[in-house]
Amino acid sequence: MKHTLIILALMSSLAAASGGPKEVSLTPELAAKLGFHISVKPEGPAIMFELKGPKESPSGCPASRSGTFLLGKNSEELLVHITELPASKSGPEAIGYFTGNKHTMGVFIDYLCKGEKVLKSVRYTVQSTSDWLITSKGTGRSKVAPVL
Repeated sequence: MKHTLIILALMSSLAAASGGPKEVSLTPELAAKLGFHISVKPEGPAIMFELKGPKESPSGCPASRSGTFLLGKNSEELLVHITELPASKSGPEAIGYFTGNKHTMGVFIDYLCKGEKVLKSVRYTVQSTSDWLITSKGTGRSKVAPVL
């Protein structure tokens, strides 16, 4: 019994010290493999960036939060917006609108587990919308297209 209490105390301190979900940057290949859909399209003077994900992570954690963030020239966070996701039959999504070229925007979806699986929580993120823009060769112009 004494050993069980010590093990439980260690497990709870590890969970409290986890510092949040593990962060995984999505590439087009990883996004497709995990069931994410990413689209980038112009809407007037802005660029709409949409990340749609599966209802659960591969480890079974439910989608719990989504958000967007704005990064400055030196990758410092200027703004973060997080939305708690209600239970839903449809998959989670994060949508952001981006204008300007002095900053970059990113989007994420958090999959949060509870209890024994808390350390399997994960944040899937696209760090920079700029990385998802396809540059046309030879023209020097950028075009925006759905990636997946």
